[in-house]
Amino acid sequence: MAQYDISTKYLLLEHPKALIEYFLGRQNIEILEHLNTDQPTFKTHRGDSTTRIRIDAEEIIVHLEVQSGNSPKPMWARLAAYCGFLIGEFQMPVYCMVLYLGTSAGQNDPGYYAYETAEFRYLIEYKVIRLAEIDGQSVLETQTPALIPFTPLMKPPADIRAEQWLEKCVEAAETAPVETAVRDDLVATLGILSALAYDTELVNQLIKEEIVQESTFFQEHLEKATKRVTQEALEQGLQQGLQQGLQQGIEQERRESTIRHILIVLKTKFPVDIVNALTPAIEKINGMERLEALLPAAVEAQNLETFARALHE
Repeated sequence: MAQYDISTKYLLLEHPKALIEYFLGRQNIEILEHLNTDQPTFKTHRGDSTTRIRIDAEEIIVHLEVQSGNSPKPMWARLAAYCGFLIGEFQMPVYCMVLYLGTSAGQNDPGYYAYETAEFRYLIEYKVIRLAEIDGQSVLETQTPALIPFTPLMKPPADIRAEQWLEKCVEAAETAPVETAVRDDLVATLGILSALAYDTELVNQLIKEEIVQESTFFQEHLEKATKRVTQEALEQGLQQGLQQGLQQGIEQERRESTIRHILIVLKTKFPVDIVNALTPAIEKINGMERLEALLPAAVEAQNLETFARALHE
């Protein structure tokens, strides 16, 4: 689900004031800085969005955690760790929020954790935001461009079908009164987030591919994803080859690792059962040059038909 988190984080970095004001339910905030909040634990964790702001002359920290689905670890436990770290690090009030993107995500999150005995008392409360419970039409009426990519995941009007609602949200993004570069980013992130609730083919039909291709977000995300996945594949192949001490082992591991990463990329973007149908053809490829060309093709592909054509060229 990394593509959904990345899309949301990008919007929070590019449009912090509008989004924090809406999710926090406060107006006239001043963004002071985005905080680097790597936690020096056994496994480094970086909060999704942590921003120092000013409201009514008071400085506070707003931490927004993004969840596409339900958290394997209880959210109250995660936020207790994040809030404790932030309070200890910055010694100021911390407002925590959880943004649930998926339709059924976060339904059992109470938004607090507490215990109390005769001698001890502990309470942590945080704001739970479930997009599926927000009236999408009222959000579109605010004419806030930064909120438009989230509207397909919100509750549509009762008299409109889901497909019609998605089409309306796409139209709102494509006609948003912003600069062309910002509009392209809104459309690209809307397309990625929409895949949480809509069929990918429908999303691809409604969104103009040329707009997505021009998006700064799409280009940066594509470049980073290609470099990261390719580097991981090469590093894993090299490490395994050194352990085996044989050049043949290096090449074999590079091949298997590259195939594995191609399949990982495809399965994060498209239905797993359809990707599985293409798997035998990918696994039959022996040449590393051919496989390394397919890796960025998988990252760039907007649909499986495009990748299939690259596969059979």
